[in-house]
Amino acid sequence: MIFRCCYRIWWWSSSVHYLHYFRCPQHLFNLQRQVRQAKLLVAARLGEYVIIDCSFANEYNDNDITFGNYYERLQLKIHSCFTLLHRYHSPSFIILCNLLSNNNDKWLRNSPYCHATSLSYLDLFPREQLVYLSPDSPNIMREYEHNVIYILGGIFQKTKHERITLEKAKHEHIRHQSLPLQKYLRYILQIIKKAIVK
Repeated sequence: MIFRCCYRIWWWSSSVHYLHYFRCPQHLFNLQRQVRQAKLLVAARLGEYVIIDCSFANEYNDNDITFGNYYERLQLKIHSCFTLLHRYHSPSFIILCNLLSNNNDKWLRNSPYCHATSLSYLDLFPREQLVYLSPDSPNIMREYEHNVIYILGGIFQKTKHERITLEKAKHEHIRHQSLPLQKYLRYILQIIKKAIVK
């Protein structure tokens, strides 16, 4: 008799928790965020980093993007990337470098998804281990190197100057490569079309 009562109480409490889990969007959102953070912490422990260079805030002064909302726009782009990044089994941990002291970068500095610092990537990693990804680089990336840390420019719209990521990589004597996404995406789409036809 005691066993039956305990069993019913346990079943009732678990049912309430079960209904609460699916009826509370905030609880489900927190669980998804914890899963994303766990994957990124594993990537950070394994040393799989991707660097975003945030030193291009002044390149938008003459456009509709000012220095004040540069970090706001950048954080929205990073957040949209994270919504897709957590679906992969082994995402890379993102480090934001060259952040200037500004009140608009509080979200970036306090974000659990990435590490933000005002230091340069040259202060954090050896120069030989860095590769700057630039669309203007003549060196095409053929394969992914796991022992290399890739740098992405924090550019999400057309800037005042062209080839700024390539010029910066040359100025800092960092190896640079270009990643032709359109070429690879077109190749993948062709494979999918052939598979559908077959």
